Amino acid sequence: PVAAVTVTVATLAVLLYWMVRMRRLDTDERLKGEIELLVNSLGRVTPPIDPTQLKKLHDQADFPRMLGWIKNSMRLDLRVGIRIVDSGPDRTPMWIETPRAMAPFGTEEFRRTRVIVNVRKDVLDRYPFEWIVAGFAHELAHVVLFATGHPLQHSERAVDLAAMIAGYRNFVIKTDNTKIHGGAFAVTFAMLALPLGLLFIPGHTKSSLGYLTRGEKRTARSILEKIEKANRTTN
Repeated sequence: PVAAVTVTVATLAVLLYWMVRMRRLDTDERLKGEIELLVNSLGRVTPPIDPTQLKKLHDQADFPRMLGWIKNSMRLDLRVGIRIVDSGPDRTPMWIETPRAMAPFGTEEFRRTRVIVNVRKDVLDRYPFEWIVAGFAHELAHVVLFATGHPLQHSERAVDLAAMIAGYRNFVIKTDNTKIHGGAFAVTFAMLALPLGLLFIPGHTKSSLGYLTRGEKRTARSILEKIEKANRTTN
């Protein structure tokens, strides 16, 4: 009976491993399909954005120019405004106002179009630099997909990926944050407790921006790096 139980547990463990692995493979294939569809439409994978100028603007709290800089990097030749608000719908940190029907990219009507990025004041006051850049990039990526009439334009996952394709993948990755409750003391106590046979797992809180999981963001960055490298080799 003991041997039978051991075999059963081992079988369940193997089954669980393969279920997790297959789910990961399904997720990877879905990401590859979404990225391929986006890159084929948008034309190229932009190299990672240099944060130097954006960091200077952030340090000066010049958020309108930050937004304008990101707009220009995405080659969006339309008018963009920013509205700083005290609260938003359902605690939404940022959102964008666009015309119901976006004019096609590159047209005179598109150049006359004005969109407004709304952002909560507490987000600008409290959230880190990378988070704000990634948020602005996400909102402007909506414009990119609307203006090209992309079939994935209403998918928030695709908007995250479009921002990553536009060069903001490193910023998107850095919006994932894990805060250990108790800080360094909790981590030190957990390490000291192990030799005594005690398992202490500090409490933690995870936060993230966007609609992709932490693993999906990293997988997407890896896929995009391979595409960018292949393009450099070809050219």
